[in-house]
Amino acid sequence: MIINEIQLTNIGAYKETNSFNLRPENGKNVILIGGENGAGKTTLLNAIKLGLFGSYGYGFKTENAEYFKKVQSMLNHNAKRNNENNFRIRLDFSLVDNFEKLDYILYRHWKFSNNSLKETFDLSANGVHLSEYEKEIFQSKLKEIMPPQLLDLCLFDGEEIARIVSKDLLSEYLQNLSKVVFNLDLFETLENDLESYSNQSVDVRKMEESEQVLYDSNLREKELRKKIILAISELKELNLKRDELSDEYQQLKDSFEKYGGLVKSERDQIVKEMNNIENARKQNFEKIKGFVANLLPFYLTKGLLSDVRQQIQDEESLQLFKQLDTKLTDEKINNVLHSINGAFEENAGQELKNQLLNLMKPEKEISQIHGASFSESSLIENMFLSVSSNAQEKCLDIINDNKEKLNELQQLREKLKINDTTNEFSDMIQRMEETQQAILKLEDELSQRESQLEEWKTELDGITSAIDKIQGTLKDSEKTKSSFIESQKIITLSRRFREIQLKKKLQQVQIEASVMLKRILRKHNYISSIVIDHQTYDVLLLDSQKEYIEKSTLSAGEKEILLISIIWAIFKCSGRKVPFIFDTLLGRLDKTHKASVLTEFIPNCGRQAIILSTDTEIDENNYKILEGHVAKEYMLEFDVARKETQILNQYFPFRQTGVNL
Repeated sequence: MIINEIQLTNIGAYKETNSFNLRPENGKNVILIGGENGAGKTTLLNAIKLGLFGSYGYGFKTENAEYFKKVQSMLNHNAKRNNENNFRIRLDFSLVDNFEKLDYILYRHWKFSNNSLKETFDLSANGVHLSEYEKEIFQSKLKEIMPPQLLDLCLFDGEEIARIVSKDLLSEYLQNLSKVVFNLDLFETLENDLESYSNQSVDVRKMEESEQVLYDSNLREKELRKKIILAISELKELNLKRDELSDEYQQLKDSFEKYGGLVKSERDQIVKEMNNIENARKQNFEKIKGFVANLLPFYLTKGLLSDVRQQIQDEESLQLFKQLDTKLTDEKINNVLHSINGAFEENAGQELKNQLLNLMKPEKEISQIHGASFSESSLIENMFLSVSSNAQEKCLDIINDNKEKLNELQQLREKLKINDTTNEFSDMIQRMEETQQAILKLEDELSQRESQLEEWKTELDGITSAIDKIQGTLKDSEKTKSSFIESQKIITLSRRFREIQLKKKLQQVQIEASVMLKRILRKHNYISSIVIDHQTYDVLLLDSQKEYIEKSTLSAGEKEILLISIIWAIFKCSGRKVPFIFDTLLGRLDKTHKASVLTEFIPNCGRQAIILSTDTEIDENNYKILEGHVAKEYMLEFDVARKETQILNQYFPFRQTGVNL
């Protein structure tokens, strides 16, 4: 897309009709527009977006009261007061569609009628006026070719870039930029639409098992991917925080060892002894806790436990007596006697049985109470033996030992307190301890987060395999005719495609951004290559030895150059032909980097580069550097008395500031 011309009629500070010819020509791609603060540069930018998209540019689907309120704020105040009722933005621009260049002229008019604002929209293509239907088709096509968010990303706003750099929002910005520029947001929209369709058109309760699993798996896969990306980002922040604390602790430790070394060894020994005592008391406490939880209740009811044990033994004797009575039948007794004597008296068998039973018969009458099994009887017996041992004496010894250790610990603490309070380095020691505790806490949290992340990754791998398996199973089935199954397959395919495409594109971006960065960064050999993580969009910098360079070591200006190099590379790798608009881009850069950006970056950023600048940003020296690439130049001059902006067909007329003697 090339913006050829914009004409403003009673828009902002532009009274009556004002035109800007923005066409590149003769291989020169720069349109230079100068103006002091408040001269109308921002109005020009807003007018381009408003003219192209109308209410859609502000995030509204249709014209509404809120939209017209924003439009009214952009209309020229004097024209409204004089009831001129003629407010218009005209845009001439060119698009290539199906390898054919089309020149469009777009008119967006506003008029007041009955104290309310009305908008009309007209459009012609290659001199032919378009019908209402054709205008709707064009607007839909324009939203695909150059959506408002893409136009916003083409704007290199110096203040916005400075905010991204200062607040470390680089990863988030690159994620949004990549989605839009590489059209990956269209696939996300498709996936969301298909999920909505699935939710609305399919009764989950009526789905067969395989369909239900596939549906749930796709939802879970999406959820896990979001969780993993968020977890990686959070781990990065925690690691950075831990590293900062570790550096702080090391600095404190170095200072302490340097200035407080005479007391360090003594204090370390006290701290070591305290830690050993604390560990011993903790182990003792666990033993006491185990005794109280397991044995103490039975010590308190020792008599009852003994009675239960005796009752169970009596019940076992009774049970044995009954079993023996049942087993010793007359036939078995007679067989035994025959095997021993061969002949016996008639009542000998009964007599033998009675004598054997008398040996086993309980001495007193027993009532069956517990009916305990062998394992239950064993538990009672073991508990009785434990209670009968000297475990309580051992527990009392442990309690006494803990008391002694507590006294010893209190003495050491008092000694340490005296040592620290009388030591001029006590504040330093306290900070070291607090920092070390914070590090330990962070490391524990990191361990938990990393463990959770690995679980999610493992689950994601399993779900991905399950989805592929289910789809393979359904491939030859009649169920593939189902629109639900097809939608789920498309969702899965779209996600895989986005991931592969993003990896491929970011690899290209890394190469192009590295080349541009080397060309415009003053430290030519400092950064050898750029690596961008396709999941988190974290940017890693490598030197010539493939060692990582911390981004925090870069100055604000160097970070800005890094960002614009990556943004430029993303647009180049996308193949999109878009105009680039630079608004106070050079404000934070030093003299050398300004010259590099104007020499290497601006001339190679695309077919059209619109630069909005003050005379301090692009001064006389910088103008001379850029002059060979300038196709058109303007200066905006605000007339305070008339409260309107005038357009001059020249950049700032630089004046000699020296004094002739």
